[in-house]
Amino acid sequence: MAAGAAAAGIASAQIPDVKLHLDALGTYRFESKGPSSFRYYSLFGEPSVASLRFTLETGFTGLISQKLQRVPHDGDPYPFDEAYIEDEGIWRVGKQVLPFGTGRILRESVVAVRGDTTLIAEGFPVSFAICDAGDRRQEGVVARFGPSTYGLSAAVGRHFGINSTSLTQIRLPSETPGEGRGWKQVYGADGRYRTGNFVLQGEAVALRAGTTAADRDLTIFDVSALVLHTPFDWIQLGYTREAQNRDSFYRLRGSLGLTENVSVQPFLRFRNAQLWDLGVEVRLRL
Repeated sequence: MAAGAAAAGIASAQIPDVKLHLDALGTYRFESKGPSSFRYYSLFGEPSVASLRFTLETGFTGLISQKLQRVPHDGDPYPFDEAYIEDEGIWRVGKQVLPFGTGRILRESVVAVRGDTTLIAEGFPVSFAICDAGDRRQEGVVARFGPSTYGLSAAVGRHFGINSTSLTQIRLPSETPGEGRGWKQVYGADGRYRTGNFVLQGEAVALRAGTTAADRDLTIFDVSALVLHTPFDWIQLGYTREAQNRDSFYRLRGSLGLTENVSVQPFLRFRNAQLWDLGVEVRLRL
């Protein structure tokens, strides 16, 4: 967390312009074969955070976001979700989400140095990061090639896929294997198409070279269709396929704004032909 401490130190030294935000999530979940539960993180492990965003006189910006609740067995032991300083669109230093795919299947927040650039040919964007989260956690190189609408990604190193925010289409956030596990190689492709109020998204991720015998090769395909501005703010229908075990996951989600700052997001999910879980998320943004 040296990077986070450095960010705070620089911020205090230069009298930054500071803005405070709260993004609080409450998830009530009923599992078909287990008890109901309430958690302060989303169905996909996204944490509730209180954040401080600042801008320095030099033009650099930064973010420090504190988790309101940690997920059990999380491969990320730190209380901060992110803590970094950046020259936006050029470089970023500190604890941050690695640039891999859409960030939905593999979302890892790790201490890293990131660079963003474009290749000479037609301004093709490239994002890359060198990360080191410490012993038994993520270490290596991660890169995504392509604009926001499509791209290819790769992560090479060790212990990728251990955070509670990763692979949540096929496992619960609390089912992460934790420190000392994960994969040495991860490859992905993603695409997004929008026309009017309809958004179609797809992503494929292959996890290879597991750290232990329990970390078997996985290949995950995910597609979703999102409809905006219905009677709900949005409705999403999604399908995920885990190829090695031949497991299929189906989800139906929606979001309805109650006020300017509060929304409710009901969900229903099936694993193969059986009900996996159902419930509702409440989101408060200030």
